[in-house]
Amino acid sequence: MTSLQQPDNYETLKAKISTAAIVGHTTDSTAKIWVRAYRDGLWTLIVSAQKLPEDAYDLSGKSLAAMKDENSDIVFMTERKLTHQTDLTATFEVGGLKPDTRYYYYLASDKLGLDRCIEMGGDHAYWFRTLAKNPQSLQFGFYSCHDPFSVKPNSEGAWDKFYDVLNERRADFVIGGGDQVYCDTNHKSQIQDVWVWLKNNKNALLATHRRDDGSLDEPAIIDYFTKLYRTYYRIYWQFEHLRYVYRRFPQYMIWDDHEIMDGWGSLTADERKAKLANFFQDDDEDANYALVMLMFKAAARAYLEYQHAHNPDSMIINGDPDASHWDYNFDQGGYGFYMLDVRGHHDCELPDGQRLLGAEQFQRFKSWINSAATKKKKAIFICSPVPVVHWTESAVNTLDFGGQKDDFMDEWGHETNHKERNAMLELLLMRSAESNIPIVILSGDVHCASAFQITHSKSYPKARLFNVTSSAISRKPAPGIATAAMQKSADIDGFDGGRFEQMFRFAGENNFAIINTACRDGDLKISATLYWAEPGSESVTQQVIKLVG
Repeated sequence: MTSLQQPDNYETLKAKISTAAIVGHTTDSTAKIWVRAYRDGLWTLIVSAQKLPEDAYDLSGKSLAAMKDENSDIVFMTERKLTHQTDLTATFEVGGLKPDTRYYYYLASDKLGLDRCIEMGGDHAYWFRTLAKNPQSLQFGFYSCHDPFSVKPNSEGAWDKFYDVLNERRADFVIGGGDQVYCDTNHKSQIQDVWVWLKNNKNALLATHRRDDGSLDEPAIIDYFTKLYRTYYRIYWQFEHLRYVYRRFPQYMIWDDHEIMDGWGSLTADERKAKLANFFQDDDEDANYALVMLMFKAAARAYLEYQHAHNPDSMIINGDPDASHWDYNFDQGGYGFYMLDVRGHHDCELPDGQRLLGAEQFQRFKSWINSAATKKKKAIFICSPVPVVHWTESAVNTLDFGGQKDDFMDEWGHETNHKERNAMLELLLMRSAESNIPIVILSGDVHCASAFQITHSKSYPKARLFNVTSSAISRKPAPGIATAAMQKSADIDGFDGGRFEQMFRFAGENNFAIINTACRDGDLKISATLYWAEPGSESVTQQVIKLVG
């Protein structure tokens, strides 16, 4: 039997982030700042309205406390102990900020005997801007599907262009629409597939962590798996321009399947067991299934540490991803946002109408969109990592077999999800029509781009509902011929009176989107600008899609 490797030795040949920062949920007066340090100990986050003086970098023999006393521009300074329990990560909640103001931030320590006090921010490249008090206009970025290892040589895809455009447009924030890492698809090319690794090493894992009474030491196994998942974040997020975007613009993130397992939720329990079946090893189906579900808990723990921790707050129960609320909402001025979780409670074996979101999440979303506050919004933006409409639905429902099965069963348009999709469309069309609010669904997942208007002329003629998809920013894109498989303008299969109106379709290049909103004298305009470019090229192509106004 193969001995079990130490999880810290997983993928040792790949470069990984050590110290890093992400600006998270930001308002006109608050910000979340996520950090990872290269070692454990007491670390201090400093936020200043101006750049710190050069002599602060080594403190000139002074303490951080003394530096704060001498710098009235410092508006926040808090010390936290970073430990390996959370992979040396922490999220600081900064308050008391001024609207529409630039702030510089630094990670420092005078408790660790370091050669330099300022570990991060010494070049003043770490800064963010708060939002306006009541923004009438917003510009924000949207991307999905970051996988530089899906191509040779490894490529950042469109991240450099994304960073440039966000700066040029003075973007307010960025939404990461899923698949911020890929743990499971590149085994044959560039990087280990965690599920292939587990299939080949499960017996060694079970032998190491099975107790004398035959039960599994589940906490120890989850700890082991969590270290594997953390490795992907540290590898995938070490690319230069991604780090530029993360440390400069407020980020809102939601996971999709590749943070867990390809097709997670669209595989039955038997199919999940089969992921670990190995003809050359003695198989215990119950143990296989137990390992799969422990992997899910580990994936959720790593997702919480690296992504969800800097999102707006939601109900998270550590160690119990099934009971946790991974969906969340936030407001920016008169605009409302809801991030749907299509993975944490996704289960194709649940009752009809509950498979993608689950009954409880759908009810939370329904309560939010029907709330008095939401009804007064200028516009609503909903992130659904999997598009409501993209591929031709006839293909989705006839090619759902073999390796394509889980991909198509992920889709809202798959017949097994029609009841839930129809309930969602009814809810959105009704709210848009009754409250005269445009609603834009933002999606990723499919490695190409599209835009549709969704109408219902009979029951909701005044509704303004759209689905804009942008994917992938660095994953190998679908070939240009994939446009032929995209949904054309047509009646919605299984939704009487509904219709898809195709506005745009594109495949073949890495891409991202900028969403533009402006409201002047009650005149609201919303557009989506899609950008694409070949990696390494100097130019970028853009297409403006007018949605409202």
